[in-house]
This record gives sequence, structure tokens and C-alpha cells, in this order.
Amino acid sequence: MRPPGPRLLAPRRCRTIRASDTIVCLKARRWTVSRACPSMPSLRVLLVAFHYPPEISAGVQRARIMERFLVERGCDVTLLVPHRLERGLCGSRVLHVPLPRYLRGGPQPPDGAAAARPWSRFRRWVRRWLLVPDVFVGWSWAAAAAALRQARHAPWRLVITSSPPESVHWIGWRLQRALGTPWLADFRDGWTLEPHREEIRLPIRGWFDRQLERCVVRRASWITVNARPVADDFATRVPCAKDRIHVLPTGFLASDAVRPDRDDGMFRLVYTGRFTLSWPEASPEPFFEGLRQALDADRLFAQRFRLVLVGSFTEAERALWQRPPLDAVVEARPPCAYDEAMRWAAGATMLLLVAPQGLRSVIPRKLFDYLAARRPIFAVSGENEVSRMLRETSAGICCPADPGAIARTLLDLFGLWLAGRLDREIPCSGNDRYRAEPHFERVLGGVVLDGLLGSHASPAASGAPQGPLEPPREL
Repeated sequence: MRPPGPRLLAPRRCRTIRASDTIVCLKARRWTVSRACPSMPSLRVLLVAFHYPPEISAGVQRARIMERFLVERGCDVTLLVPHRLERGLCGSRVLHVPLPRYLRGGPQPPDGAAAARPWSRFRRWVRRWLLVPDVFVGWSWAAAAAALRQARHAPWRLVITSSPPESVHWIGWRLQRALGTPWLADFRDGWTLEPHREEIRLPIRGWFDRQLERCVVRRASWITVNARPVADDFATRVPCAKDRIHVLPTGFLASDAVRPDRDDGMFRLVYTGRFTLSWPEASPEPFFEGLRQALDADRLFAQRFRLVLVGSFTEAERALWQRPPLDAVVEARPPCAYDEAMRWAAGATMLLLVAPQGLRSVIPRKLFDYLAARRPIFAVSGENEVSRMLRETSAGICCPADPGAIARTLLDLFGLWLAGRLDREIPCSGNDRYRAEPHFERVLGGVVLDGLLGSHASPAASGAPQGPLEPPREL
């Protein structure tokens, strides 16, 4: 019987040349190129995963989903990480490059305690003007050298660098320049568009970062971004790269959703993650003032409402809820593993999201986790990507960062819950539009991997996805 999958039978008088994952058969001036047989070596991929489990941060989920997709596609994945691991979550090989000594600091002093120290001021000056594009540039130099040494013996067919930190793109640039390795530059957030770090907002420093960003976008073989505004910004400033820029939302995996029992007679609003430690613009102060007004206005709301905060918070943030009446309804819990955080989210009556104010391109990672939990979302947000996604999915409501509006909205939602109408009013009917599998198949599979294999995109990647899910045409 003929074995399943594509194959190429070479006659005796046919000379067969094996070139990595393709076979070229030459006979009577006829060339035939086919996809590699299942017995041939798989596509070797280097995935630079600066943030990777068991680290607790928003960046680990994109690397985790990428690794899983590549392994399921049959790729031979090597993870380039700064922390010591035996194997990746999906059994991938690991290339470990330790952090430089200057990045192995001890615990930080309390808020503001280090700002007045001369040594701290000097470190801040070095970070602002010498460590460009970020403080991890020393690790990226060492990682690029280690990857290059490995590649000279066993070259990779694809290198993927995902930022932040932006300095990891040096690794892809170096491998492409030295060996011609195809390079995918991935951006979870913008670089100079609404930058996360304050030093990039300085005029001279911002100019340097814009030149580096333009070099990355111009030189990379493919560019993927998490949000449409970032893609539009790249296409405007680097028109020659427009056809190589693709929107690839991080999304969520279907396996991440859990269904615990939620009916305990309390209205539980759950928040997972960090506030200003992630984005300085994501101040929770307007929300807590609005919550205080709602507690003062409605005694039944004060009796049956609970706010659960799971994550890391500054002392200034904790002071917001450590006074009456907030201290009686707020329960703060320490950071936990991703699976436990998802159980907290799935067990909520509603989920709280405080989006960075004034930033239109930022999509907090927790929004995708909340969509996986399939619970209604209460977002303190202006008009940005967060509000657009919530309207698109019918997964929640947005409220401006005004304490009075927040108090009124909380009481309205509490009334819907008491009447048993909350889930009908916010049905979360479009959450599957942001499942990760169709999007990664469309971009990483259909554009990148099939492009490397020299074949047309598969139907699942280029047309309508298999099954009931359909990714959005435009994001």
C-alpha cells in the first residue's frame, strides 16, 4: 500500500539531491520539487523565548503558543532562553545562555527608596543612554554569539525573535546577516509607538530607537504584530515592508478554559496580573474611588460584592484598598501559576480589566486570558483596541476612567446579576474569534512555514478554517 502523505519515487537512473526538507529529482531535464517525506528531517527552528515558563509574566504565553504550534507542525524547535531548563513544555531542545552579571540583581528596595542614591542615579543614566535599545542588550549579544556557533554546525531554517525586550531582534539580524537564515520578527507590543519605557520618549533616545526599529522591519523576512495599529504604523513608516507585515493576535488556546462552580451567592469581580507595574498608565485609582462610591450608595451591594486581586502590587496601590469601606470587600492574593490564575478567572462573576489610559495600540495579555475564561468583562478603558475587541466579541462593557461613571456602571451590573440577566446581556458569543489556533495556522503556518517549504498555503491556512471557528478577516 502507498504510505500516506507526499512522496517522491526516484528511478534508478535518476540523481536525487537532498537539500534539508526538499527533494529535487533530475531526469531528462525535468525538475520535480515536492514536500519532504515524513521520514526526512523536520524543519529546524530557533525560537528566542526571553520570557518563558515557569516565569510569571505576560510574555510567556505567546512563546508557549508559538512553541506548541511549531512542534505540532512537525518542526524541530530549539528554545533560546536565559534561564536553565531541561526541555521545553512540548519537549523542545533548549539552548541556555545565562543572564550577564549586571542583570542578576537582588530584591529591589521599597518604592522610591533607591531613587535618591548616587549609584542608582548613575545606573539610571547608563540605562537611558548606553544600554540601547534596552538593559537586556548584553544578554542578546551573548545569545547571538551562542546561536551563531551552533548554527555553523547545524543551521536553522528559521529564527523567530519576539519582543519585548526589543534587543532580542539583534539575534535574528545577526543570524540572517551571517548565514542568510530566514527571520521572523515578532512584536507583542509596539516599540516606538506608545512606548512602554520612559527613556524612549526622550527626543534623542527616541530617534535612535526609531532607526533601530526601522532597520528590524526593513531587514526581517516576516514581521508579525499583536495589534492592527502597530501594523499600520510599521507600514506607514517602512512602506517597502508592507507586504511582509501580518497581524497575529496572541489569542488563547482552547485547552486553557476551565469551568469551576461559580454559584456561591456573591458577586465576585476578579482581577489577575499587575496594575502600574506593567503599564504606568494603568492606574487603578479611578476604579477604587468609583468602587468606594458604589459601596457607600448601596448597602446590599456592599454586603454581596467581593473584589479578588491576584498578582503583584505596589505599596501605593495596596494603600488604595486598605482603608474602609474597601478593606472589607477586597481580597488580595499573591502571584500564582497560570493554571491557577485561569481557575480564579473562570470562577468569577465578572472580570476586571484596567487598560492603559490614552494608549490605543496596547492589548493587555490578560484580555486574551479573560476571553478564554468566557466570563463577562468590566473594562476601565477609553476608545482603543480593548474597547474594539470587547464590542466585537460581545464579551464585556467599557467604562471611562471617571469614578462617578464607574460607580453607576457597577451598580447597574449588580442589578442585572440579581435579576439573573447578566450572562444574557453580556453573552461572550464571539470569544472564539480570538482562539489562537486559526490565527497561527493562517500566519505562522500558511505564510511562513509553507513559504519556507516552497509550497502554496494549505486550505486551512489560506481559506476558511476547519470546523466552526472563523478568524476575523481584519483585526
